[in-house]
Amino acid sequence: MKKYALPADFSRLTRQGERIEQVDLGESVRQHILLMLISPYGSLRVDPSFGCAFWEYDYESSGQLETRRHRLEESIARMIAEREPRLDPARLKVTFRVYNSPLPSVRGRRMLALKKRIEMKVTGRLLETNQDFAPPPFQLYFSPVAIEHNATY
Repeated sequence: MKKYALPADFSRLTRQGERIEQVDLGESVRQHILLMLISPYGSLRVDPSFGCAFWEYDYESSGQLETRRHRLEESIARMIAEREPRLDPARLKVTFRVYNSPLPSVRGRRMLALKKRIEMKVTGRLLETNQDFAPPPFQLYFSPVAIEHNATY
């Protein structure tokens, strides 16, 4: 079975001799999980349940996300187990850490960050090849708000 890279450049199909880029099984699964993680519920009209629970907590503080960690990890593991049949659900494990992400200074002014970086590790076993699945951690950024901080008043 062919596994196409995301995003797929379908315009290449109309050009003679062109092919769409293909990826191996592990990369195809990784890209599908990433697509699910970055999709809020309701973003796919034909299936409103497609998406990730993280988006419901976009503006929560890092501390509040930490208290909901277990529930979110279970929710994401369930989403992956239900929607990614190429992974063995019995071997699937999801863990994440929340970081406050600093922003770079702008014109010599320090920026205070209200952005959270969530580093999520997904591991399991690929059913087709019986190989371990352990891609690099996914890194998601939430709450894209920043405040310019000027020390002089």
